[in-house]
Amino acid sequence: MSLQRYLLCALLTALFSAGVTQASEKKIRAGVASMITPVSAVRYYQQVVDYIGEKIGSSAEMVHRTTYDEIDVLLEQGEVDLAFICSSPYVLNNEKFGVELLVAPQVENKVEYHSYIIVHKDSEVDSFKDLRGSSFAFVDPKSNTGKLYPTYLLARMDQTPESFFNNFIYSYSHNKSVEIVAKNRAEGAAVDSIVYDFMVASKSPYIEQTKIIHRSPPFGIPPVVVPPTTSTFLKESLRQIFLTMHEDEDGKKILSSMRIDKFVQVPDTNYDTIRAMRAFIKNNTIARNNNSIPENDDADTENETIWIGVLPKDNPIIAYERYQPLVNYLTEATGIQTELHLEKTYKEVVNSLGKGKINFALLGPLTYLDARKRFDASPIAKSRTSRGESFFRSVIVTDTERNLDEISQLVNKKFAFSALWSTSGNLIPRYMLAWSGIHLDDLLEYQHYNYHDTVAKKVISREFDAGALRLSAAERYLPYGLKIIAVSDPIPTGPVVVSPHTPYATMRKFQKALLAIAESEEGRAILKKLDPDLQGGFVAASDADYSQIRQMINDVPKTCGKGCHPQVSF
Repeated sequence: MSLQRYLLCALLTALFSAGVTQASEKKIRAGVASMITPVSAVRYYQQVVDYIGEKIGSSAEMVHRTTYDEIDVLLEQGEVDLAFICSSPYVLNNEKFGVELLVAPQVENKVEYHSYIIVHKDSEVDSFKDLRGSSFAFVDPKSNTGKLYPTYLLARMDQTPESFFNNFIYSYSHNKSVEIVAKNRAEGAAVDSIVYDFMVASKSPYIEQTKIIHRSPPFGIPPVVVPPTTSTFLKESLRQIFLTMHEDEDGKKILSSMRIDKFVQVPDTNYDTIRAMRAFIKNNTIARNNNSIPENDDADTENETIWIGVLPKDNPIIAYERYQPLVNYLTEATGIQTELHLEKTYKEVVNSLGKGKINFALLGPLTYLDARKRFDASPIAKSRTSRGESFFRSVIVTDTERNLDEISQLVNKKFAFSALWSTSGNLIPRYMLAWSGIHLDDLLEYQHYNYHDTVAKKVISREFDAGALRLSAAERYLPYGLKIIAVSDPIPTGPVVVSPHTPYATMRKFQKALLAIAESEEGRAILKKLDPDLQGGFVAASDADYSQIRQMINDVPKTCGKGCHPQVSF
């Protein structure tokens, strides 16, 4: 073994050992929702949790909750280290706060499962559509197989649970839903195939009273996940325990009792069908409200024009120069005609996105939060800068002839901000001023300007003593007499955000094109023509990337001390 390889192995061993030591200092908490009955959950999942604790050398506790929503709250607040959750909550939580896939169970050599629509064995109903006007049992509002899939089937029929069923209930247990149908307390139900098949194998008396009338396509199996708060060391330790569980005699015995072959790693793309269903239901609801119902979610997009908006940080001529190469690339990569759409203000861009006037928009963190709150718009990617970083910085500048070297010297000075809704040109600079003890009423005068270039020119021309703009814009004016006196902490680059009116299939085409642009020589050549904040290409984004900015803007009215900020929150 070479010295280099030896040292690498030694380092990895040390890191893993450090992770185990770190993990053993605290109790491991594992969240479990009632995917099966509470008694069975305690019986089987407690064995898994105890096994984890034994292997990791720490006490372990199962945190059992009735609903998926309760487990989601624990994950978001970092009150559990891992959780066994449904596929649909994984998709939601991944987008909302960055929950991560750890492993997934493999059952009968598959990492997929189905939704079964069941009725009583004596029922004359033999198709889902024949359940119109009947009573129905869902499992949980966030269940994939027990709620999302049957709701998707209804959306395909231009129906909702409220319009289609006479009444419906939530059982909060797949086992319970089977029992409810078996006892004729509901005429139909949607249940998890794994649970149903387990009940068949264990010869449950309720199974004998039911029959399956519909099987869904396959979905990514319910995974084991970890919240962003779980340390890397603990996460990797847990993953290794799960992945080798089937090789251990005790572990194999536990897995066998649960009818699980082993735990394996799975890609996030296994859950794209769930995202597609959610998007279709959302778009169908919007269309229904607009009295325009799409016939299907695979509509031909050959003759469609997709519009992409950008924030008016630059004047229109510069904007076209910086973004048109990207628009041309997307037209070619997706096969869908794509056009650049410019608005005059930041707010107008967000409004156009929310109304479906534009399909995608390159937003800043602050405008994204606005679009998220008002229109439930989602990030699909975020840019990397020319430095290859997924963050940028805000700067405060003055001109080289002024005797100003730090923020504290700006009391009673004239200050130029960028647009009111600019993250780098307004929000972050306000914090930078406040941290130096300067509030707006400590300035002699301040103004907002739409374009970052305008701020730079106002400072160079000495109309203002200082100003705020993004670093990449400031760097263009350094040769002309601009001077940087303060640089912010890293700010996450703004996301590419999709309108809720854009079909899921279209969104996926554009997302894949964005994420792939830096992989080819041709794509990298296009990137060099773009704004410096986009020249490193794109990576996947989630709402969790902007949690810190959300907290900052939510805290502004409380931390300002002057009461001069609007009482807004995201």
